[in-house]
Parts: sequence; C-alpha cells; structure tokens
Amino acid sequence: MDIRAVVVGGGYAGLVVARVLAGRCTEVTVVEQDTPGPDPGHRRGTPQSRHPHALLARGAQILEELFPGLQDELTGRGAPVSDFGRFPMLYPTGWTPRVPTGLVLQTFSRPLLEACIRRRVLEDPAVTPLGGTRVTGLALDARRERVTGVRTERHGTLRADLVVIATGRHSRLPAWLAEAGLPAPEVRRVDGRLSYVSRLYKRDTSADFTWQASLQATLAPGTDRGGAVVAIEDGRWLVCLLGADGRTAPTDPDGFAAYAAALANPYVHQITGTAEPLGPAHRYTGLGNEWHRYDRLRPWPAGLVVLGDALCSLNPLYGHGMTVAAQQAVLLGRTLDGTTVLPRACRRFQRRAGRTLTLPWLMAASLDLGWRPGRTPLPAALAGRLLHRLLRRIPDDPDLYRRFLDVQHLTASPATLLGPALRPARTRRARTGGTTA
Repeated sequence: MDIRAVVVGGGYAGLVVARVLAGRCTEVTVVEQDTPGPDPGHRRGTPQSRHPHALLARGAQILEELFPGLQDELTGRGAPVSDFGRFPMLYPTGWTPRVPTGLVLQTFSRPLLEACIRRRVLEDPAVTPLGGTRVTGLALDARRERVTGVRTERHGTLRADLVVIATGRHSRLPAWLAEAGLPAPEVRRVDGRLSYVSRLYKRDTSADFTWQASLQATLAPGTDRGGAVVAIEDGRWLVCLLGADGRTAPTDPDGFAAYAAALANPYVHQITGTAEPLGPAHRYTGLGNEWHRYDRLRPWPAGLVVLGDALCSLNPLYGHGMTVAAQQAVLLGRTLDGTTVLPRACRRFQRRAGRTLTLPWLMAASLDLGWRPGRTPLPAALAGRLLHRLLRRIPDDPDLYRRFLDVQHLTASPATLLGPALRPARTRRARTGGTTA
C-alpha cells in the first residue's frame, strides 16, 4: 500500500514503530516536541529517563531483530551484559536463587538506548524527523470517521493516511478525541503509588564485582520500601530507591543515604555508602497502571492507532513497558502486511494490541491491588494469590525461579507455572544474598 505515516512521539516507542513502518510506508514522519541531538542526553519529554530501565529477554530479542547488532553496539559503548539469574534479587519472601537461566540482561541508561536506536532509524531515507514540534490535535475528515493527519503549532496540518500515537504515559489523545467530538475511552486504573528517587555513582570498573544489578522489591501489603542498583555505561552505577503506597525516599544526600542504609539489601547501600556520587538525586512519581481501552472505543477513527504507554502504562517495577511497546510495534507491521484495507487494519491492530497487555496487566494490577483496600475482581484476586504463592516458594526452588523468569520475560506461557505452584512447598532453608563485591 502507498501509505504516508505520521508517528507522534520520538521517544523509544515512536522510534521502534518508525523502524517497523519504514519498510512498509512510502513516508514516515516522526514528530517530537523535543529536539534530540545525536549523543545520549536527557530530554524534557522523558523525565523517567534518569531512572532504571530494562529490556526483558523478549524485548531484547525483538530489538535485535529490528536493529541487528544492537546488543554488540551497546556493549561496545560500555553497557554490561550478564545472565539474569546471576543478579541477587530480594523479595519479602527471601533471596532468589543464583542460577543460570539463559535469559540475558543488558543494563544501560535510557538515553544511550534511544541514541543508538535513533541513529539507525534516521539513516532510513523513508524516515523524516520533525523535532521541536508540538502536536495540538488530530485532523479528521468532515464526517469525523477518518484521521487525515495531525495539527501542529509550527507546521500547520501534516497530512497522513496513518497516524500512530506513541506519546507516552501523559498522552493527550483523550483530549484530542474530545475536541473532535468523539467519545473518550474507558480507563482502567490500579495505582500502587510508586515513586522512584535515583542517583548516579562512579563505578570502579577494575573491581571484580560478582553482580551487575540487584533489587529489593516492594510488595503489597506490607513492604513499601525497596531499592535497585544497576551498572550502566561510562563506568557508572545507577541507584534507585523505591517507595510504594505513597512513601518516597528523600532527595537530599543525607536522607538518600539513610534510606538506602535502612534497606535489607546490602548491595544497594554498599554503593551508596562507598562510591562517589555523580550528581543530585531525581524523583519521579505517577507510576501507576493505566490502561486506556481504545480497543473498545466506538466509533474509532480510521487511520489511527495507539501503542506503548499512550495505550497502557504499567508499573515499571515489573519491567514490561519497553518490551510490550516493541511487541506492539511488530504487531502493527504484521497487521499491515495482512491487509489491503488500511482502516480495517487499524481497527484490527487496536483489538490485537489489547491482547498483548493481558498478561503484563494481570501481573502488575493483581499485585498492586494489594495496596488498595476493598473488593478485588476475581481474576486479579486469583492471580494475586498465585503470584504470592510463587514468590514464597522461589527462594528454595531454582527450577520454579527459572520458570517464573521465563513468564516474566514474556518468553513462556503462564500455564507453565500452574503445576509447580500447586505442588507441596519445600522445607524452608536459610538463605543469604552472597558476597557483596
């Protein structure tokens, strides 16, 4: 099909979907309100970029298929790689087993990942970047049945056959639909009131650390403090202190260090207590789960699709957001390949995109509902019980831990956990997190 596409949002999700569309559309214009340069850097439009990000195994596989050699490029720029099972993770139920899993995790800053992806996307002659441009609304036909482009402050109306909204957690699409006289989507919200406070530290790259990352997870209803430390490029540690149910770590140096020292995870406060800080701490809040059910919205304008956090933002503690966005970008490409009628393809994609969210939403929402007193929907209640049961058994069951990680990394069906979850529990053993260097 001869398709002109406009992608609204030039961050991670927008860049990945632009890569997918470049092989299927004659023109792809990526509209971004910031003006990103060629080097890694934080942008005003992505305040979450100062905090840890992770690609699950399935997400890393998709990116490597779309951007061959990306992992090697990130490695060459200092992003460490290791087996996920080597990372000491502390849940309220105990430490996870230190076992090989075959699941590779690479740790890096979000600005580095976006810079590497952006360079490759913009090398494609079909892609035109339009930075420093704010989109103010949708352009529709006279009957408001079809999107014909987007309205911008600087460039007027950009005409398009396909408009992809990839504007992130704070997307204005609901307001744009309302301005056009169209209904708003149903929104499902489950908010664990999570907060991140993150700070960079200097990493001694000559030291023989046996770990690359470590986590102390929050978990409803009783564990509202946590933290994480990850090794990233340029010889740095990124330390993130977690607060749930409205708790938040201080941003002042003494308060940040005291919060870290009070955690049960020794790896987090080892770094904050011994490494050199490389700047101030930054706070980020508003990290609840929010699913805009565009798949159920009628009427749905032809030529419009939504993906990534603009469709559904997930609690980042569980790590699904970037992988789900990549899955949806690939799904859009496959949907376009399977049709000659663009409006039909857009509606079909939006329905299918909802299915990619079923497992990540159930995992995140069923756990975060524990912070909110009151009646829990039966599917979420059952999923929550199963997850808590699994977390209690994981410290003493390496095989179960491997299975759990396969499901979490979206490389296996959750059905693989049902048998182990129903087996009698093993006898508890004392566990430690291992050495701290």
